[in-house]
Amino acid sequence: MTGRAAVVPEANVVHLEDIEIPGPVGPNEVLVQTECTFISAGTELANFTGLDPGVNVPGSWNHFPARPGYANCGRVIELGSDVESLTVGDRVFTQRKHVSHHLVPVDDPNTIVVPVPEDVPSDLAAAVRMGMVAITAPQVADNHVNDWVVVFGLGLVGNLAAQLFQLDGARVIGVDPVLARRQLAHRVGIQRVIGEDMSTIVDQLRDLTGGGAQTVVEAVGHAGVAQTAIHAAAPYGELILLGSPRAPVTADLNDFLQPVHKSWVTIKGALEHRVPVNPARGHPLSIAGNARTILNLVAYGRLRLAELISHRLPASRIAAAYDGLLNQPNEYWGVALDWR
Repeated sequence: MTGRAAVVPEANVVHLEDIEIPGPVGPNEVLVQTECTFISAGTELANFTGLDPGVNVPGSWNHFPARPGYANCGRVIELGSDVESLTVGDRVFTQRKHVSHHLVPVDDPNTIVVPVPEDVPSDLAAAVRMGMVAITAPQVADNHVNDWVVVFGLGLVGNLAAQLFQLDGARVIGVDPVLARRQLAHRVGIQRVIGEDMSTIVDQLRDLTGGGAQTVVEAVGHAGVAQTAIHAAAPYGELILLGSPRAPVTADLNDFLQPVHKSWVTIKGALEHRVPVNPARGHPLSIAGNARTILNLVAYGRLRLAELISHRLPASRIAAAYDGLLNQPNEYWGVALDWR
């Protein structure tokens, strides 16, 4: 019996290929039939275009030919004899790839299998993965209720980070030069959004915040944006690097480091993979716990995720999805793939 899986054999090429459906199911495994997956426009496109250098390093996790994807919602269709936490028919979120079927070891400490509430559609459940990326910014931040928070970059991760900071009681300003992203941020409730004139953005932010924000988030993944963003932080404030810097940048490090030295601005990383996959002794957070949190916020309507999906396409159109995200960002900002 065959299934399907996405493959990126080389830069700027993606297609589906036939695979053997894995099996037999082991005692502590479940076989999941995918309903929807979600494309990460940041990481996946960086790999797809060859921007991430790892694609050319043999043995790296994203080396060509690569199997893309890490946001999957599916239904359990077979159950191992020792599995007690799930039943056949349950929907689950996993970090599996763009693939029609996959085996999941439920006892693996490096794997998450999170039940999905029936009132959360499968496309939203897959898109929860973007919220799991975003939530680490407020988790590492040192801000309080009513503090100013500035988020540079209103793609899906930045948009969700801005929403999460607002849920924590912060006064949030979103920054993005792209009109469509600013409009989308307004639609999901980000009240203050600017970016029409990026040449004076630091002065604008200092005026709006009365001297700078306690927390500034760089959600683009670009060192040049971080160099600008740090100047929007207040004395004793912080710059959080939520995006993964990839593109090479030539810049004046003195300009970047002066706020650190003169104003005691702290720079923090917020890469989600520093969080344990499952609950671990001595650490209050886990990726599995973050998945449950985002799912609950979506289920209760507190986190606006549906509007962040611009396209729902059959999995067979994955090439068109990648092309749209890459070349038509004003129209394609979030794509869910339906495998049913």
